[in-house]
Amino acid sequence: MRKGNSLHIGIISLKLVARLPFWLIYGFSNLFYLVVYYIIGYRKKVVAQNLRNSFPEKSNAELKTITKKFYRHFCDITLEAIKMGSITERDFKERMKVKNPELINRYFDQGKSVVVLTSHHNNWEWGSVFPLFVQYKILGVYKPLHNLHFDKYINSNRARFGAELVPNSTVLRRVIKADKENEPVFVWLAGDQTPPVNTKFWMMFLNQETPFYPGPAAISRRFNYPVIFQNTVKIKRGFYEITFEVLFENAKEYSETEIMMAYIQKMEKTISEQPAYYLWSHRRWKHKRPEDVPMKDLSHK
Repeated sequence: MRKGNSLHIGIISLKLVARLPFWLIYGFSNLFYLVVYYIIGYRKKVVAQNLRNSFPEKSNAELKTITKKFYRHFCDITLEAIKMGSITERDFKERMKVKNPELINRYFDQGKSVVVLTSHHNNWEWGSVFPLFVQYKILGVYKPLHNLHFDKYINSNRARFGAELVPNSTVLRRVIKADKENEPVFVWLAGDQTPPVNTKFWMMFLNQETPFYPGPAAISRRFNYPVIFQNTVKIKRGFYEITFEVLFENAKEYSETEIMMAYIQKMEKTISEQPAYYLWSHRRWKHKRPEDVPMKDLSHK
């Protein structure tokens, strides 16, 4: 079978799975967990190293408990991302509650755009619910996948309720356009993705030297947009709550380092409260800081 045909069949299969009821979705997730954790052992070494480095104070027993809980959650959010292709507006509002949308909407009423910083903690894909709660045009910034067909499928799911998906390479151009047209936009970024190896912006994150894209801070400073932190909490299986918190009202008054440091500290706090629900299978720390690149801190803004 040709690669294109098998991919087409795969996407059709995902669309069929998306139509299954939630109880069956989670039944498949249970089976998926047994395969991923016990049979395949998907990235177990990566997960173990990431957790040990991030939480050196925890015992082996504690880390093992977190690891198993992570894999169960990982399987859940994988199936939840597929289910997003058919989830109804009513189900979405019930399962992904936004506790304080008025905080965001008041900026819209003032004609201000905002930069909203999220992370790969809990269910980030279901952030597509935002158009159902806020008045803004949502600009969901993403890193394109290598497979264009699968990338198109994923983004069609993300855009079902009105979000506009913007590749990270063109986000600045899109924000400039919105600014010129006086269009208030909600620039939604997961700032914990791994940048290219030649990045010059390194900070401490979860006890490890970590490279970051400075883009979120650079955009917010350039246009003086308020910087908002999005905290997503898992209430129970398949149910989440989002709370917004203002980090900076006037970003231009602060350095990129100050903005990114505040964001990192918020991430660390939320991850420590629900440690099993971060994306530990991601090779976040695969690069090592070059000796000639200094660490960013408040003394080197």
